[in-house]
Amino acid sequence: MNPTPTVSRRPAVGALAALALAGLALPRSAVAQQPVEIAGRLLDAGTGAPISTALIAIPALDISTLTNTDGAFHLVVPAGLHTFEIRHIGYGTRTTEVEAPDGTLSLEIRVEPAAIEVAPLEVNIEWRPSYLEQVGFYERRAHGRGRFYDPEDIRRGGDPLIVGWRNMSERIFAMNRAQLQQELFRTSGGGALCEGPQIIIDGRRDRVGLMTGLAHHRLGGVEVHGEPHKVPGLEPLIRAAGENPFCPTVIVWTRQWLTAAELEERRIVLCEPGPTTERAPLVVEGTVTDALTGILLPRATVTAWITEPAGQRREKETTADDNGRFRFCDLDPRMDVSIWARFAGLSGELAPVAGETASVTADTVPVTRDLVVPIARHGHVAGRVFDLQRSEPVPGAEIRLAAAEAAPAPGDRAPPAEAGYPTTSDEHGLFAIPDLVPGDYRLVVSHPDAGVAADTIPVHSGSTVDVRVELDPAPPPAPDSVSPAAGRRIVAERRHPRLTEVGFYERRRESATRGRGHFFTPERIRALAPTRLTDLLTEVDGLRELCPRQTCRPVSRRARRCSHMSVYLNGALVMDGRAWDFERGGVDDLAAPHEVAAIEVYLRSVSLPDEFTAPADRCGAIVIWSG
Repeated sequence: MNPTPTVSRRPAVGALAALALAGLALPRSAVAQQPVEIAGRLLDAGTGAPISTALIAIPALDISTLTNTDGAFHLVVPAGLHTFEIRHIGYGTRTTEVEAPDGTLSLEIRVEPAAIEVAPLEVNIEWRPSYLEQVGFYERRAHGRGRFYDPEDIRRGGDPLIVGWRNMSERIFAMNRAQLQQELFRTSGGGALCEGPQIIIDGRRDRVGLMTGLAHHRLGGVEVHGEPHKVPGLEPLIRAAGENPFCPTVIVWTRQWLTAAELEERRIVLCEPGPTTERAPLVVEGTVTDALTGILLPRATVTAWITEPAGQRREKETTADDNGRFRFCDLDPRMDVSIWARFAGLSGELAPVAGETASVTADTVPVTRDLVVPIARHGHVAGRVFDLQRSEPVPGAEIRLAAAEAAPAPGDRAPPAEAGYPTTSDEHGLFAIPDLVPGDYRLVVSHPDAGVAADTIPVHSGSTVDVRVELDPAPPPAPDSVSPAAGRRIVAERRHPRLTEVGFYERRRESATRGRGHFFTPERIRALAPTRLTDLLTEVDGLRELCPRQTCRPVSRRARRCSHMSVYLNGALVMDGRAWDFERGGVDDLAAPHEVAAIEVYLRSVSLPDEFTAPADRCGAIVIWSG
């Protein structure tokens, strides 16, 4: 008779407790919000040898991992009581309950051999498609960070796992959008701003939402990372895709590793018209594309609205294939027909199809109707040109923007005259180029006296890219002698949508022409990396810090007979300049720097925008926008 397997628990303080694997009864405590890191080893009870490739799972949390060659495994779980399931072909299936307190937990699990019949689950767990191995999927999963869905997980998910990130946020992130936003700064490595989960498909970012149209049978693996920068080897992959390694990321690997026979089995085959008897059928075919970019939309749903002579309406649906093509083969030519397409929850416009009322013909001639769905939206570029040596705006600089594939060689001073979107900077060095198709663009900025700068910038769907250009008449250093980041003269940053909604960027643009205020953008806050908000605010020329009673407050030197500036938090007045309450603390008590998205500083009342002109603001105001 085999001895009972045991579990050894070693908390962070080093205490050791032996727990029986069978019949263990522990007090069931409420699940805490703080995660617990569990590092464990699975050993043979008799020999003490490590057991590799065993499945360690917590079914209630839908997480699992495999032990490595040392029998080690790693999991991150919420604090509380959890039921572990252990599976191995030579040791059977065992379960145990383990109490996971806050902090770090070390487990040593010893099990007796108990061979079991080989089950499909065991075989599938061991099967690792070469494509996923090549991209490092299993290597990253072994580190225990993030959530991983291999082909077997996806197969068990069934049809509902037809992935858009909206679906993924419900099924995988298991948190609503508001909760996700609260996590962004905590997981962002010191202030990176994230709009939501980044989507990367086979190493390329998904700009226009194609992920929402991927059927589950095309998925080979899915990775979900709340803190990608902490996963070894993942950061270069995310940066190569043009995304931020400090933002939550969903990485999708499609089933490129399928054999030709498997691909043929799973592909959508368009219908073919049947034999004609009384009347040739109406055949309608075409493609479904994105209205703006022209990208073909695979597996889009196409609906035909059929209106009968009596006025009754019915519908008929088909699905576009992986190349975005569709076909209806058996519509009645005597009916009025209109068709439209849906993709990723968005719908295109109706396209009428003229019915044929002629007599029977021997041949069926397809009617072509190409459909579009508005997936992508225009992007915009807004920027400012500075003279690097004089630190002044450059008016009259020539700006040319061209699609990256039509861009000039790096040594060229400007693209061809007919290419791109030419414009010039105004008297304040400002320029704007609206209504661009999402994609990568080559930006070339030149001025006869200030020099030239060129770089490739990304333009995202439905958002504005802020560009700061620094011109220097001196030639840039040789690329081989410095790091790629050295000598960079063009910095492009995507505008944060919330700051756009509250008017932050409009006020900053107005300030550039009138000198009304000082603005700390997300990028500048991240670059300065302050430990306190007052450390950041004292970067403003004309603002000083006073710290009576161990509570610091910023004071404007530009406003006469003033000692208190008003403070707004997310548009609401929280510190009255006329009656500063030292008992309630100072600016540093409102928020930590990593919780702040942007700051506006107005040193005098005459420079205040209309939305920040309370009676208390004669000494100026500080406006803080949280993340």
